[in-house]
Amino acid sequence: MEKRENMNALEKLITVRIMQEDTETIFSFLKNIRDPIFAMEIMPYCALFVQSCQEYMGETFIDKNWVEKIQNARNFIKVYGEGFGKSIKRIESVDENQDEQYKAQLRFDFMKNWNVHLNMGTYWTSDKHLVGNTQKIADFLGIDDIFDPQIGEMQYKLAEQIGAFVASLREGFAQVINTPEIKMIKTDISIDYYYDLNTNKEDRLFFDNSKKALNIFFLNMTCNLNFLKHILRPLLGVNNKWLFRVEYIVTYYTYRSIQRLKNYCENNTDLCIDLEEFAEVLNLGGILFQSRFRNCMMHYGLENQGVISIENVEKPFYGIIETCYDGKDYNSFSKDLRNLSEKILAILEEKFNVEDVTLEHL
Repeated sequence: MEKRENMNALEKLITVRIMQEDTETIFSFLKNIRDPIFAMEIMPYCALFVQSCQEYMGETFIDKNWVEKIQNARNFIKVYGEGFGKSIKRIESVDENQDEQYKAQLRFDFMKNWNVHLNMGTYWTSDKHLVGNTQKIADFLGIDDIFDPQIGEMQYKLAEQIGAFVASLREGFAQVINTPEIKMIKTDISIDYYYDLNTNKEDRLFFDNSKKALNIFFLNMTCNLNFLKHILRPLLGVNNKWLFRVEYIVTYYTYRSIQRLKNYCENNTDLCIDLEEFAEVLNLGGILFQSRFRNCMMHYGLENQGVISIENVEKPFYGIIETCYDGKDYNSFSKDLRNLSEKILAILEEKFNVEDVTLEHL
């Protein structure tokens, strides 16, 4: 009994330490990064942090008016991991909504049927890697009308709620436990390039324009993985534990989305595409994403999860990987995870004709 109580205390201490480390990483963003595209793109991961902390503590600390917004932004991370048919309906709904909003901005009614408007903006790095798009951002931020003059103020207030929560948690931790040092490789970043398009028309970005919703499905997953690779990694470096957790979560749900697509194609006749190129990554994902480890990556709270052992606790990431994967070490697992992410991304980026796209500066 005493042994179990001591282990429970250790598990709780490690949980608190991981939360504190994540708090410091997110605080470093709030303190240093001013790029508006980055601020929007990082929101689901900040919402995941806030919601997971509140779930662990069993109490809601943010204003009740923002609870649902935080939950919805957090849930967006896993939205395409549900049934593929449901994902496509969501994509079509967002695209249709955005299309109508942009058409409504045309000055003359007779122009609305000309299909001359642009209804999606895409964001890029200078070396032509897609890192975001306006339809995805509007979806996960729950923006119904992107031309609402109150949108800016609403998003500012949402960010204010997250910032206040992070600052409060950081202060509370500092009173009882030493603050860990989080090293940022860079202290600023700028997403400067864009390309606008009309999803109703053939566009040079897509090799196959016949499947609009599927193109957007692949586009959104590409943006998620590229944001990790080309924006977050250069900021934090490969050893940051919060980044490791986020990479695991995003890679898992990308893998899950492809798995759902495969299941849909096998059981329906309306979508016939060759998914053989994804066979290797689906096999690799089946090995990496075992449930015991996945649960402690998605949520705080290591107590009674069987992921902490005394003999491994001094190892990187508190030996959780060694305990869950029969001695496989953190560095080896991280390498395998990033290798899987890179393989998926290489396949996805081949679906876009980026060389023919002319980027413009924001």
